[in-house]
Amino acid sequence: MILAIAGGIVTQLIWGWRVSVAFILATGFHAAFFLFLRKKYLDWTETGRDIFFIGRRIAGFASGRFILEILLSVLVVIFTPLNILGFLAGLLSLVVATYGERIIGAIKE
Repeated sequence: MILAIAGGIVTQLIWGWRVSVAFILATGFHAAFFLFLRKKYLDWTETGRDIFFIGRRIAGFASGRFILEILLSVLVVIFTPLNILGFLAGLLSLVVATYGERIIGAIKE
């Protein structure tokens, strides 16, 4: 969420509210998706599901995420005045967040 807020502020200052809101929505989608995935994982481990079951389900949800990203991008283009480039940048911010988490984890060790 820190990336969403920081990116939203920067995009607001440089490109305006249409890019900023689109960026925040896309990063919010990722945050909500991974919170959902974490909850499902914890539910499955608490009920004693097989590790292969969990792996298949996580892979299925991850594949479904890409379909949702495409649908959300189309909806943003058709039904909102938001900037699609800001939305796509928010979707691609997952890579930056992943690298940032790895760097912070390495520094803490």
